[in-house]
Amino acid sequence: MEEAQDKAKSQNRALCDRSVESERSDESDSSDGSNKGKGAIQESPSKWIERVLGEPLYQKQREFLDAVPGNRRVSVVGCNGSGKDWAAARLVLWWMEKPSPAKAIVTGPTTRQVNDIVWSEMRRAYSMAAGRLQGKMFRTARYEVSEESFALGFATDSPYNLQRFHSPNLLVVVTEAHAVRTEDINAMRRLNPSRLVMTGNPFVMAGAFYDSHHSKRHLYRTVHISAFDTPNVIEGRTVVPGMVSAQDIRDRKDEWGENSSLYIGGVLGRFPDSLDNSLVPLHLATAAANRGLTPSGPVIVACDVARFGNDKTVAVRRQCPHARIIWRVKGRDTMQVAGWLKGYCDANRVDVLVVDDTGVGGGVVDRLREAGIRKTRLVPFIAGASASDRNRRYANRITEAWFRMAEAYREGSIDTDDDPALIGQVASRQYTVEGDSAVRLMGKHTMGGSPD
Repeated sequence: MEEAQDKAKSQNRALCDRSVESERSDESDSSDGSNKGKGAIQESPSKWIERVLGEPLYQKQREFLDAVPGNRRVSVVGCNGSGKDWAAARLVLWWMEKPSPAKAIVTGPTTRQVNDIVWSEMRRAYSMAAGRLQGKMFRTARYEVSEESFALGFATDSPYNLQRFHSPNLLVVVTEAHAVRTEDINAMRRLNPSRLVMTGNPFVMAGAFYDSHHSKRHLYRTVHISAFDTPNVIEGRTVVPGMVSAQDIRDRKDEWGENSSLYIGGVLGRFPDSLDNSLVPLHLATAAANRGLTPSGPVIVACDVARFGNDKTVAVRRQCPHARIIWRVKGRDTMQVAGWLKGYCDANRVDVLVVDDTGVGGGVVDRLREAGIRKTRLVPFIAGASASDRNRRYANRITEAWFRMAEAYREGSIDTDDDPALIGQVASRQYTVEGDSAVRLMGKHTMGGSPD
């Protein structure tokens, strides 16, 4: 894999060098004062951004942007922090420089994604243009050239009447397309846009965005962006602040492992292979993050105890569908863990405290029993104990617990932290079927460490 990554870096450096030479050639073409260079710039979003906005691009951004003029549908899948939204925001401004009428829609799964990320980048680019653009930027997610030419941003769950967006020059940009429902993307398609652009991460294994890179790939011009394609990684230094870096890759490799779904998707920008024996698919683990469900019912705090080494002690607070990590620490002994749990239960409403009683956790349970916890029922959890449901062939209690949790993920009745480590661990846990047809979680060694 390292040889392939080095080769990719060399290829990208060469491509970047050729792009610079191409730009110099364009400059010489237009140096005589004619419109020869101007037309080329207007037909190329990347050249327009670099010349008019004065902002540099890297090779994969140029590939993405310059795919738009010649293709009705473009779908870009990439790693986290690769500048997809940055480029899409400037693409919209380029589109709005077309002769009237021209319209653009920017949509995504949440108002925050559209307003605070894409439209924020549009505002930044607009201010850098310093009056060279023909439109006016509003405080809301609206950019207007005239009554017939404007760009508007809204989330897919907003009550907009799409019928009024018909235009002979209509651009639709779907950001975070992996998290947008197929029916919402189909609604955009029914507008018959001149150009449909989708950008997203490879964190789903179904839906319109996934299909655009698989079964319906022939209908799209697809672009793939790996972290190893980005300038900070290629140069080995900070070229673009905030973009993925070589240190980010090393951190994710150490935390997730190169073979994990989260590394394959979040770093390599590739759709991971579907694992039939994974309890919770990656797209379900991702979909559960910050789902917006309301906490209700008894308060349950559960603690997975580690001691010293690389594993962490983690405590989670759950109220029916709503689960959040409240404590994650490394290198605490059992007395310190017991003291923290007792202090939290005494200071907050906690109906049930569940502590992993297997191995080192037994010392925490013993200390809590000795110290006592007011108004909180202490439940030791023994992973190897018999399953409570005798009608199903779970090999032990921990397997039963994971299968019940997986059912909540499938039903959409769980709301978790948007935490990469949590998502990666949940999506990486696999099971096996034994000779007597009993199912059993595969050992911790398959995950590269003990899950939290």
